[in-house]
Amino acid sequence: MGDGVVLIDEQNRITLFNQAAQELTGLSEAQVLQHNYAPVFAATPTIGQMVERTRASGQGQSVSEESLNLPYRSVPIRCCCSPIWGPHGHLEGVALVIQDLSYLKKLEDEARRNETLARLGGLVAGLAHEVKNPLGGIRGAAQLLAKRFANSTEVTDYTDVMIREIDRLSRLVEQLLTLGAPPTPQGTPLNVHKVIHEVLALLGTELTDKEITVRLEIDPSLPDVRGDDDQLTHVFLNVIKNALEAMPGAGQLTITTRMETDFHILRSRRAPAEPPSQRANPEEPAAAPGKFLRVEVSDTGPGFPSGDTHQFFEPFFTTKARGSGLGLAICERIVASHGGVIRAENRRGGGAVIIVHLPLVGS
Repeated sequence: MGDGVVLIDEQNRITLFNQAAQELTGLSEAQVLQHNYAPVFAATPTIGQMVERTRASGQGQSVSEESLNLPYRSVPIRCCCSPIWGPHGHLEGVALVIQDLSYLKKLEDEARRNETLARLGGLVAGLAHEVKNPLGGIRGAAQLLAKRFANSTEVTDYTDVMIREIDRLSRLVEQLLTLGAPPTPQGTPLNVHKVIHEVLALLGTELTDKEITVRLEIDPSLPDVRGDDDQLTHVFLNVIKNALEAMPGAGQLTITTRMETDFHILRSRRAPAEPPSQRANPEEPAAAPGKFLRVEVSDTGPGFPSGDTHQFFEPFFTTKARGSGLGLAICERIVASHGGVIRAENRRGGGAVIIVHLPLVGS
């Protein structure tokens, strides 16, 4: 079954803890079997209350939405509790059925985000031309002014500010265009490790200046992914720069790559595979279990503020004083266009980690 099933006997002992329940809670059957159920769900009082009400009334109980609180994370669930009757009408125990709603929440969030991006894309497409042309004229006038008064330090200082801010606005317009309608990836075989090394080379001076040590835990023998070099370079450049900004002093940047073998992690976060008619290459099969490359970029900074880390991928959400809130939103759009998933988490030992899953060639 895809839902977690937990059977509890008269003595409150767990007698069955199926595979889905183990994946949901992170506990093995050996850890909980024949043990009291209460410690397992201690952080979610609603479940204990449902069990007690079912015992007292002999009637099933259900809750349409609740949070299953686990160490380091909270999972949205739907839960029902049913009595188990013996052959002589004796209540022998209860059965809990727990449905993970993470995937449904993911779809709802995606639908809401896509609706927002669609409106934004239409607005940006109409305004981009009107904004970029005047910006180009203003920039040209500032350059001419700087050239004419090259001997005036005061004028040069002002024109430098003007040109710098105009360039910042131009980049913002380009980001909005990418966010509203990201270009279709080329989809050629690509070595992710090569992309990562190139990004680290681009940021070499910044790494040295900030005294950041880089730790690579990568496996060069891993297969290629199918992706766009420029777009994935943009993703990892943005992710790594964010990690560096989270470590203003000395720190450690760790990049790890490996095959993703637990497809259940992806299944709860990834939209259904696109039909062949909507894929870039219709002859290419949809992604399958065990066909993803996992890239982790972690830092030793303060980590993400407490709360739902999904909000960091929302357009215009930022915790930076001068951030646009578009960087991670664009990264998510690019990764999704590659058939992958990107998510953010806090590390148990401190710091933050961005995890990117990309489908391998042939997946």
